[in-house]
Amino acid sequence: MEKHYRNKLSIFIFAFPGLLLFTIFTVYPILPQILISFQKHDGFNSSGWVGFDNYIKVLRSASFWRANGNTLIIVLISLLVALPLSLLLALAIDVQTPKTRNFFKFSSVFPAVLSVTVISQMWVAMYEPQWGLINSFLRSIGLEGWAHQWLTDKSTVVICITIAFLWQYIGLNALLFYTGIKSIPKQYYEAAMIDGANFFKASFFITIPLLTDVIKYVLILSVLGSMSLFAHVRVMTSGGPGDSSRTVIYQMYYTAFSTSEFGVGSAIAVLFIIECLFVTVLINKFTAKERIEF
Repeated sequence: MEKHYRNKLSIFIFAFPGLLLFTIFTVYPILPQILISFQKHDGFNSSGWVGFDNYIKVLRSASFWRANGNTLIIVLISLLVALPLSLLLALAIDVQTPKTRNFFKFSSVFPAVLSVTVISQMWVAMYEPQWGLINSFLRSIGLEGWAHQWLTDKSTVVICITIAFLWQYIGLNALLFYTGIKSIPKQYYEAAMIDGANFFKASFFITIPLLTDVIKYVLILSVLGSMSLFAHVRVMTSGGPGDSSRTVIYQMYYTAFSTSEFGVGSAIAVLFIIECLFVTVLINKFTAKERIEF
């Protein structure tokens, strides 16, 4: 009993600095926003309490639900396209020669360390309808009819922003997967080769099951990162055309700072926090399994 108590005390002592910093820099700043969300506030002064009126206004707003829809599209593309591609890229890096592997590792992480503004402006130039790389390439191969106003068409703008966002971070996710792959003992693959397993079978039956913890970690990072997409939208379209490319975070920013409805913006922030917590719990629930030891 005494040993059990000492173990708990040791865990608390080592965890306390992290918990303290988390409370100061994450939990504490949220509390004022919760209070402001129940007030009519312009960012400087409060005009009094309005109860749940701000939340009702948000939930009745078509722009808020459109922003949620755009955010959901970005998350789904991240999950169904970007994550599998990241894993395939990690597997491809693992089978390269050392020199080639180093080149691919550098190429994968390089976009992630560049400024979001630089990346966004680069993609804006690529999407430019007259001289942009994409339309110029389509015209050069005789597909003039496919040339498009990519960032000013409501049907394509969200997809275009998502491509730019995922292109910047897909390599970073691949590098995280690659790190997990390198931690798997080589004996497993040697035994599989002796049994006649090829690369695809070894990947499916050894690599992916033993990457469960890494996949869960990357999954949470990718989903929450996709939900928090803001800078690319701000630089590439400013939420336009109209409000067709706004995400939840951008809708919060626009409401609070462009219309000076800080109370309503805070209400959006609180609802977004609830959404993030719900998604995190959902991911933990559906990916919860007994840890594989090796």
